Amino acid sequence: MTVLRIGITGGLGSGKSILAKYFGERGAHVFDADREAKLILLRSESVYRTVIASFGDHILNKAGELDFRRLAEYAFAKPERQQRLNDIIHPEVVQAADRQMITASRQGVALFVLDAALLFEAQLEQYLDVTIVVVADEELRVKRALERGTLMEEDIRKRIRLQMPDSEKIARADFVITNDGTEDEFQKQFEALHNNLTSESSSLP
Repeated sequence: MTVLRIGITGGLGSGKSILAKYFGERGAHVFDADREAKLILLRSESVYRTVIASFGDHILNKAGELDFRRLAEYAFAKPERQQRLNDIIHPEVVQAADRQMITASRQGVALFVLDAALLFEAQLEQYLDVTIVVVADEELRVKRALERGTLMEEDIRKRIRLQMPDSEKIARADFVITNDGTEDEFQKQFEALHNNLTSESSSLP
């Protein structure tokens, strides 16, 4: 059975990772691109050195180790810096996703889900069969992001401004999930979409 390759994206605080979690609970193989990017930075010495050479020692902590928060603050301050970081890490992320997708296919998994905030920015859709965007009201997204306690409101809004507008993501996605309501409403949208995609997967050769 051929695995159906699904991409999920959405802006900060939209709930895209919650949607990916729902798929995982139904047996899909979920690949978290953002988490994988961090692991690559920790495990790949060549990528690690390239990032430091590109962005400078100020992204290191007092112990001389990469500080992910400093890197994020610096890289997400300007679009060109974000693009530079993407150019370094995304090829490695694509290779890791490809390896996991092959493994999932061999194991007979029907759905492979790629959870990626920068799915369209990194042109990852070319490797996928279906793309889904999760959208929500911006003020609600800011509120959710603040509740995580990792970013200040100014930083959250700055990152939202740097991300691709929802209108463009909607134009490029195959499916749109709106996460403005209750968790129950969000899950009902997932159920309908999951049923749709499961039917599509079963028709693949």
